[in-house]
Amino acid sequence: MTKWTPQIAEAAGPRYMAIADALAGDITEGRLKPGDRLPTHRDLAWHLGVTVGTVSRAYAEAERRGLTAGEVGRGTFVSAPASNEHLHRWNDAPPGSIPMRSSFPIPCPEESAIAAVMARCAASPRAMEMLGYQPQRGRPEHRQAGADWLTQNGVETSGEQITVTAGAHHGMLVVLAAITRPGDHIVADSLTYPGMLGLARLLGLRLDGLARDREGPLPDAFEDACRAHDVKAIYLCPTLHNPTSVTMPDERRRALAAVARRYDVGIVEDDVFGFLAEDRPPPVGSHAPELGYYIVGLSKTVSAGLRVGYVVAPDDAQLRLSQAINSTCWMACPLTAEIAAELIHSGVAAEVAAGRRRAAAQRRDLALAAFRGWDFESDPGANFLWLHLPDPWRSNAFVEEAERRGVLITPSDVFQVGRRDSVHAVRVCFGPSRDTEELKRGLDILAGVLQEGPSYAFSSMV
Repeated sequence: MTKWTPQIAEAAGPRYMAIADALAGDITEGRLKPGDRLPTHRDLAWHLGVTVGTVSRAYAEAERRGLTAGEVGRGTFVSAPASNEHLHRWNDAPPGSIPMRSSFPIPCPEESAIAAVMARCAASPRAMEMLGYQPQRGRPEHRQAGADWLTQNGVETSGEQITVTAGAHHGMLVVLAAITRPGDHIVADSLTYPGMLGLARLLGLRLDGLARDREGPLPDAFEDACRAHDVKAIYLCPTLHNPTSVTMPDERRRALAAVARRYDVGIVEDDVFGFLAEDRPPPVGSHAPELGYYIVGLSKTVSAGLRVGYVVAPDDAQLRLSQAINSTCWMACPLTAEIAAELIHSGVAAEVAAGRRRAAAQRRDLALAAFRGWDFESDPGANFLWLHLPDPWRSNAFVEEAERRGVLITPSDVFQVGRRDSVHAVRVCFGPSRDTEELKRGLDILAGVLQEGPSYAFSSMV
């Protein structure tokens, strides 16, 4: 048993929450490590001079955050942090395996036009100018290109409101750095983009997951979190949500925006998949523009390696965004932003995005046919689906069996905020293979594992 006595004498708020916060801090600082067995409820209560009930509530809160796991008869142990290993192993996949774990843009014939645009930019007299230092928020013409791209896709804005970032993920980092400080509380859907978990750890933020239904986070859960904590931001991916692919209806968007407005909570809105959807409601932030930070990139719609993002933010936030960019990369790469602007203004970006939508729809049809009769979610426009597993499957066991058969997919615990493996599902992506026959083989293998049923699942987990 680990000798652990948290320092909570000076902490504000409920004792149980102070214990859970101290536990989180000691894990972050490395004073507690995965697998460490924590003191019993009674021992810790005696050392801290609190009731056993207080410690029980603290341990329950820590488990809810995914910090610990209890084992009957053995005690409470520090959990290993959620691993993104499944997301980052695409480039060292075993030979002959079928990669279906990363949501790469679907290959399409239209993407061949990108090379000609790059050649024009390289031959332009402006090319050398693009290799020099530029304003932190991007050159005016690059910001305007971002505004034009958003306007083409149904989001009216102006170049003055745009900040150019080194991709949408960097845009999320910049926004959070601008509106939060270490120790602040932020919230997100209990199933969320795993990059947000990493950003919260990097910035020292306390990330809580919100209870959800199939339309997204529950407004009541958001309100409860705001009452319990001084929540600084809510992170949302409301269109083709990663990992479930669901597009949040407008009524839910309005309800979440209303809560944000009541409690003055920043809305960090990731719409990186949004332009793949044929039709979608207005951004959540459009219902509370003074709080909205709307983030898009070109990686899912145009090119994964084109690390250019555009952030629409309130006027009074622009200086803080500029400072955050200055502190992280000084500026987004001007040459890349120039290529993006040329792609947008030449119409090639729109043509490629349309091609990727068509290719994704064709592959989605294959997936719908393969999993007919099983429980899954995959909204039109998505290049992945969220497959709910029948009992007694657990997501990691299913992923391991799929990988044994040569198919690489992602387990649900990678996306969970809080308690791990409380959801038994997997994300199945439709790319990046250029060979649809390979995709069909992968889908057939996964459907076969499902079809073999519970008895096989039990034997595979023994």
